[in-house]
Amino acid sequence: MTPNTPPPPPPPPPPPLGATQTASLLDHVIYQQVLACVDLDALDDLEQSLTMLAGDLDGVGPDHAADLARAMVDRALLRLPDDVRRYLRTASWPFEGCELCEEEARQAGQPTAGCCPSRPAPVKS
Repeated sequence: MTPNTPPPPPPPPPPPLGATQTASLLDHVIYQQVLACVDLDALDDLEQSLTMLAGDLDGVGPDHAADLARAMVDRALLRLPDDVRRYLRTASWPFEGCELCEEEARQAGQPTAGCCPSRPAPVKS
């Protein structure tokens, strides 16, 4: 080293989380966000109503009524992933002012042309 050459900068610190931990944290955060979109109280109310209705049937005891209601709700919940995706593909997207679209357009120096579903996601390298 010469007297006028500054010392090399120290190496950056290691990331606080490893790749596996980061993926696990991201999965947990996304799950919590999806769960926040589900009205769990309404699902519980529905299951209770179904239990009461099934319990009113002749020969159906309280335990069997609860099992029937749980099974009906569980079957309906299993159908959701396909139904949600089908809905999202066919629903019109009346979103105006999508922050992500507007920011990407601003960075590209272009006006916002439509929103999320009408354009492919940008590929970042």
